Amino acid sequence: MSDGSKFAPIAAVNVIAKEAENPAKVIIGSLDGGPSVEAQFNPKELEVTRSVPWSKTNEANKSNSKQKQTQGIHLEFTGAEGRSLTLELLFDGYEPTGGRSVDVVQKIKDLETLASVREPGSKKEELKRPHRCVLVWGSVLPRFNCVIESLATKYTMFSPAGVPLRATCTVKLKEADVVSTAKKK
Repeated sequence: MSDGSKFAPIAAVNVIAKEAENPAKVIIGSLDGGPSVEAQFNPKELEVTRSVPWSKTNEANKSNSKQKQTQGIHLEFTGAEGRSLTLELLFDGYEPTGGRSVDVVQKIKDLETLASVREPGSKKEELKRPHRCVLVWGSVLPRFNCVIESLATKYTMFSPAGVPLRATCTVKLKEADVVSTAKKK
């Protein structure tokens, strides 16, 4: 699914996953009309975190003059944040799976494309940011709207010509339903 075509609607992805003989694979795709990346192997772990932002108030730890006793630590809830999801994707171009070999370099290029600014010099605001993405994984995560927060790639095997044959990508995603580019001040 890394042909650069628009990401299939989620309903179509779910139908394909149900009809496949193999269990559903993790798919990260662009909601902006870019590439999608299907995991060669599903991750062995999936870490989902949620930050709950609190902030210390100006009055924290000051004495209360009326009651002549300390108030203690005073925190204020500052707003809800989306979840973060971290997963590792292993790509192996050395040992074919299901009778076909994987182009490790192309899989990583597609992930890099999803994490990169679409058209840096564009006059259109929506093209001055990386892709808004969706991650789907069968019934585990039927739909996780997100952006790529970080991408780390570790190459672990090369051909005699220096072509990467095996790599592990650690992808950190941040939940997002609406994304925009920061306005210049």
